[in-house]
Amino acid sequence: MTDVPEEGQQRRTFFKIGMAAIGGLIGLAMAIPLVGFAISPAFRKASKKWVDLGIADLLKGSRYKKINYTFSAKDGWVETNKRRSVYVTDQGDGTFQVYSRVCSHLGCLVRWDEGKDQFFCPCHGAVFDSAGNVVAGPPPRPMDKLPVKVEDGILYVKES
Repeated sequence: MTDVPEEGQQRRTFFKIGMAAIGGLIGLAMAIPLVGFAISPAFRKASKKWVDLGIADLLKGSRYKKINYTFSAKDGWVETNKRRSVYVTDQGDGTFQVYSRVCSHLGCLVRWDEGKDQFFCPCHGAVFDSAGNVVAGPPPRPMDKLPVKVEDGILYVKES
């Protein structure tokens, strides 16, 4: 004698499995957007923005002038004010060249030595010429030249 479940039992089991599957699908459909909302800022690339360095006419004739600036940056969910500094030099033809102060070796801040006409990094003795090229020391590449533009008389640098 075999124990055959009654038709009502089979129907209940079918409905239990069906309701569990539907509930799981609904839960999954709700969880995917919530998880995406929670973690997406961590994977979003920060947008590069133009930062005001000052009035271009006041910077004319400048030679490797250090400019400090502050800008707002969003990192994931947190928006903070960051401080940076760059060296600005007038090319003499109405254009400007802007160099990052961050050494390409280990990220120390370089300084301009007017007497030697070169940049010097105090961390490991790196030396860069006036065009940002490596002259001595361990840096693997030249100094970073940042994109610049002049609009309505204001000099802007693209912050990365």
